[in-house]
Amino acid sequence: GTVCTLRFDSFAVAAGNNWITPLSDDTYLSQLSIPGTHDAGTGNGVSISAAKTQDLTLQQQWDMGIRVFDLRPGYKKVSKGWFKYVNELHIYHGIVATKISWDEAIDCLTANLKANPGEFAVIVMRFENDSPLYNNADTWNSLMNSYLTSELPAQYKVDFRPNLTVGDMRGKLLVLSRNAYASAPVTGAFISGWSHGENGSTGGSIYSNAGTVTLQIQDYYDVDNTSQKLTAINSFMELASANKAANVWTINHASGYTDTSNYRKNASNNHPAVYRSIIAGNGKAACTGMLMMDFVGNRKSGSYTVYGDLLP
Repeated sequence: GTVCTLRFDSFAVAAGNNWITPLSDDTYLSQLSIPGTHDAGTGNGVSISAAKTQDLTLQQQWDMGIRVFDLRPGYKKVSKGWFKYVNELHIYHGIVATKISWDEAIDCLTANLKANPGEFAVIVMRFENDSPLYNNADTWNSLMNSYLTSELPAQYKVDFRPNLTVGDMRGKLLVLSRNAYASAPVTGAFISGWSHGENGSTGGSIYSNAGTVTLQIQDYYDVDNTSQKLTAINSFMELASANKAANVWTINHASGYTDTSNYRKNASNNHPAVYRSIIAGNGKAACTGMLMMDFVGNRKSGSYTVYGDLLP
């Protein structure tokens, strides 16, 4: 842990794209438009290119102003000496391991928070349990509970409540888990009612012992209807703008794939259209909520023009 922290401290710098720092402390999180990255850890490298949804590393994503990170920790056995193996949390996309561990990902984000205490970050996580060898929920729950209890430094933890403000969040890491790894969240909150439907859902929730907010969620990721995907993205940006009360939060995905795991084609379809909606929306997209994207920072990725530099 210490080695990783020192390494990521060397990349974390003050200032840069600190767009949160000047905001009013009284602003609710529900009122913000926060750029986010889908399967954020794949930018640190994957062994199978079809699993790649980002070209920038977590540090580079932070540097361009990304503040919501979709991270998919699973676990795997790692060697700790002769005939000694232990389970450790590691970032995956499906069955494919990325080249960054959960511990390294957290170290990267907390190093940047230390260097930029006026900012905050949000992690939306789920147990990536597709591996046939490492899919035991009890094992994952125990590892995650232990990590958040004992290894995440207290100064970065934030207790979730429905009316969280920018002032409450400065310097903090809000962990929103799609899996209930314990009877109550150690830090942050749990998410229920996630939807992959083509119309999304306004019936999800983010909750802890301190209260619950309604979650408006659009994550239509297996895009067999490209026009419907754009309709859904725009619809949930309008919902975010219309429902900016402290107890209504929005997570909206421009990300997804068309054909066979073609994330780049989906990005090339969506990013310019969503960008145009935002700049010419006549107030309809005054707030986007948390907008999750693929290939941020890149004008081109592979053979596709994905406009990942434009939309964030």
